[in-house]
Amino acid sequence: MASAAGDKGLRVRRLSGHKGSKIDTVRPDINVTPLVDVMLVLLIIFMLMTLVMGRGHDVTLPAAQHFSQEKDKMQPVVTVEADGTLYVEKNKLGIVSEATLKEMDNQVQAAWKAPKNPEGVGRVYLKADNKVEYSKVYPVLEYLNKQMAMSNVDLAITKSEDK
Repeated sequence: MASAAGDKGLRVRRLSGHKGSKIDTVRPDINVTPLVDVMLVLLIIFMLMTLVMGRGHDVTLPAAQHFSQEKDKMQPVVTVEADGTLYVEKNKLGIVSEATLKEMDNQVQAAWKAPKNPEGVGRVYLKADNKVEYSKVYPVLEYLNKQMAMSNVDLAITKSEDK
């Protein structure tokens, strides 16, 4: 019986009494799980922010009740502010003039050469402030039609609330 108790004591020591680990040692491997978790959260945040962010320069758009349900073709965005300042995407070109219209043409042509979506080539998305005078938008439309030979221009609007 003494031998059985002795064996049991050895077994207990062998299972639970193994050599204690040193607390002062540093583990040589890297735990990448927290890194992957953080990177996935950042990826999701950036994906959602790109959906929320508008393209082109921000202006207050006119409201309309009837509009097209056509998907965005990722064409270049041309914006005219209320004071007549012209933008291509987020690049400020200045007050609408012959020089700024030529610069607009160059930037739009460059965007068409490296398109985000091939369906957007040959198209422009025009955003005009709801308080801009037509006399400041007309030269842009005329230049797009006559000089750049565009027959279709997509106009930006907001959905009207009243039905």
